[in-house]
Amino acid sequence: MALFHLVFELLKISILSCIYASLILVVFKIIANHNPNSWFDKVSKKKFKLWFLSGLYISIFLFFFMFSHFGDHGLGDSARIPIGHGKAIQEVDGMQAYIQDEGPINMIEIDSFKITADFVYGYISKGNENYEGSYFVYDLANNSVETFEKESDFINLLKTHDLDENTDYKDFNYYYGQHWNGWRFWLLP
Repeated sequence: MALFHLVFELLKISILSCIYASLILVVFKIIANHNPNSWFDKVSKKKFKLWFLSGLYISIFLFFFMFSHFGDHGLGDSARIPIGHGKAIQEVDGMQAYIQDEGPINMIEIDSFKITADFVYGYISKGNENYEGSYFVYDLANNSVETFEKESDFINLLKTHDLDENTDYKDFNYYYGQHWNGWRFWLLP
């Protein structure tokens, strides 16, 4: 499945780079028409070379962007949402979403949650082996996870960080759709 997805992404990169290279060619021609004998005029006279080289550079950029922190949405059965501070929420095979922890415990499986600029908080998955409790707060800046058995302790911590305790918690698919659909789907690999 990952190989099929990679081939699809490579095809999408080639189509996007052709479109972007064509737009660059049009922009160069428009500028050249308004400024004859300029650098743009000289470069735009070699249309195929301009189109090919700009498409090549754009496709290389898009390929490397696809594997960067902000461009990586997962390949095949894996899915990924960047959440800031170099961290991400991941999911494999449509199973439980999880946050990879760099501490002695590998990951925390989460159910529904809320993403803010510096925190992710919500409900821990029932089948979680690594953390005990029903609620979690993941401080992205400090890379620390706190878990809570009691809802009152959870709400008190939310209040100390000025986080909304009456929020509507969403699942992984909601945030994945919010982040990767729309303009990112059409303009990026």
